[in-house]
Amino acid sequence: MSWFVKVEGRVYGPYTPQQMRAFVAEGRIAAHSQVSAERDGEWAQASEIDEFKEWLGQSEDRPKPEKRVTPGARPANFVIIAELQPDVAAEFRDALSAYGDLEPITSGTWLLRGPTTSAVLRNELSHILGRDDKLLIIDASHDRAAWFNLGREADQNIRELWSRAH
Repeated sequence: MSWFVKVEGRVYGPYTPQQMRAFVAEGRIAAHSQVSAERDGEWAQASEIDEFKEWLGQSEDRPKPEKRVTPGARPANFVIIAELQPDVAAEFRDALSAYGDLEPITSGTWLLRGPTTSAVLRNELSHILGRDDKLLIIDASHDRAAWFNLGREADQNIRELWSRAH
């Protein structure tokens, strides 16, 4: 079986179910994405197809993540950039969505608006990540950043750049 995706009138594919599942985990396929089993077939939103419901975490037997609020934190805008191994991508996305409104931008890049801090996000999400996963969180509302597993040189460079006087 293969799948096709329609974006702004253009059809992409065919993709295997494994590729489509990976696209969902990366945030490249969302509930509103138009998909079809045939290039010229009927198109439907991914959230309307049972297989995609499971991948999107919308199946009846899969609980939605409980919303999390950081005490004392006001809602802020975050840019989250992550390089993830496929086996942690869905869990990472689910955990991230518990902190507020999440919008996938590109593979491995999300915008989040929620009542938390970059440090809390980093600390909570780092428990999911493996040694080959990387994470950068930018709090666009408060000019702060937090990161995980980027390496010693990147760590030093980010600290120096972020602390420079304007």
